[in-house]
Amino acid sequence: MERGFMQDQLIVLNFDRQYAAALASRLRAEKIYCRILPASTLARDIRAIDPQGLVLAGGVSGQFAGEVDPELMHLGIPILALGDIAPAAATLLGAEAWEKRTVNGVGTVSFFPSPITGEMEETERQLAYVNPLHLPDGMVPLAQWEDAIIGVQHAEKRIYTLQLQLEANDMDMMELLLRFATQVCGCTPWWGEEAFIAQTKAAIAQRVGKGKAVCIMSGGLSSGVNAVLAHRVLGERLQCLYVDTGLLRAHETDRFVEYYRDRLGLNLKVIHAESHFLEALQGLEQPEDKQAVILRMLQETLEQSMQAMDYDLLLLPVSASQLMDGENALTPMGRISQPRAVMMPLSELYKEEIRFVGEALGMPPEVIQMQPFPWTGLALRISGECTPEKVELLRQIDAIFSDEIRSAGLHKKLWKYFAVLHHMPDHPEQSADLILLRAVTASHQGGNINALAARLPYDLLERFTARVRGASPQVRKVFYDLTPGSSGHQDFEWQ
Repeated sequence: MERGFMQDQLIVLNFDRQYAAALASRLRAEKIYCRILPASTLARDIRAIDPQGLVLAGGVSGQFAGEVDPELMHLGIPILALGDIAPAAATLLGAEAWEKRTVNGVGTVSFFPSPITGEMEETERQLAYVNPLHLPDGMVPLAQWEDAIIGVQHAEKRIYTLQLQLEANDMDMMELLLRFATQVCGCTPWWGEEAFIAQTKAAIAQRVGKGKAVCIMSGGLSSGVNAVLAHRVLGERLQCLYVDTGLLRAHETDRFVEYYRDRLGLNLKVIHAESHFLEALQGLEQPEDKQAVILRMLQETLEQSMQAMDYDLLLLPVSASQLMDGENALTPMGRISQPRAVMMPLSELYKEEIRFVGEALGMPPEVIQMQPFPWTGLALRISGECTPEKVELLRQIDAIFSDEIRSAGLHKKLWKYFAVLHHMPDHPEQSADLILLRAVTASHQGGNINALAARLPYDLLERFTARVRGASPQVRKVFYDLTPGSSGHQDFEWQ
């Protein structure tokens, strides 16, 4: 985000996406503000930001990384190198890295006194590999496993390298990180939802000036938070666009309009393009083809509408996870080609942080806790061609499943729950379909989400099956999917 006036911050260089995200989100949860920048960021660019300190976030694969800009070691600010990047940083300070040793197990790591270890003496860690270090004059040990030095500190510069990373429920590493941030770097715990809202509103006001802005809304939480933030600043000078593709869930557009336009007063334009999308999907059976057509149609529909609008700034609801994964380029919002200025107010937040901001904005629980829904809508939850009949059938079935989940009081405990429609072409009856149900809980680790199949009550599944087969006799089979998954796993059907 464009808030360069914030000086009380840490910079996290992303040498490993998972651990950079985990470090940033955990530090921000402790109210320490930090930004993630690419591993290729040069020392001169960091000097221009003027942060309080720098964290090099490596992984745990054991691969010796040597891409560190040597000039980083001469910035004159505190530096903490973690994980696989630590040996590379240590060699820039003059240490010698010996041959890698495989551990693949839990080991006891001993600490030496330092400003970041304090009175910590030892900790049990999950170790994959270590690179033993030989230290020259001017460097002292920071951590040791068996007879191998795996962490060092510079005797004069405030530079620390440690071949460990943040683990789940890791109190020892969090204590070390907070010591580095507060006692070594001098960071103050000022970050939080209210601070983010105030800074973001100021940044939007500065960028828009006396002009107008446009928000594209998908119906999801991120675009809702983005629009509400901008509306608090701009009022009627904010114009919001929402496309009804005809692929949405039951009554979704009605609920969306009732909240954002009727209750909050957003200047919202709904583009009804249902027939155009369904017509464009005719004859397409492969998920990749359907996704490409929907992406193109959304892009064209939005651009056509925006060409007739008077605005100075486009506000996109892009999250930190999307930017780190390059996912934004694969969304309609990331494809819009407009010559005017673009701002991404949520670009430093992860999904859970966006949810917290929504709560701080006073958005109601039914909006905050809404389950994620892909911009492709129901299209990729239908095998084969998306005919109007199939879309309507799945919409009704998905509504029944949602009703059963909510009636059982499980909607607040589940991350996602939905139905998938499969046609059975070899069935002896001319028209026969099967339904696959998916319900998962989410485990968050930094920017990653691991999905575990929920243990739904058997009577719930029985009721759902009876209701669906009573309303739709062509449904011949109902299955429940128990496969675990993650946010990094690309499977077009399970969205």
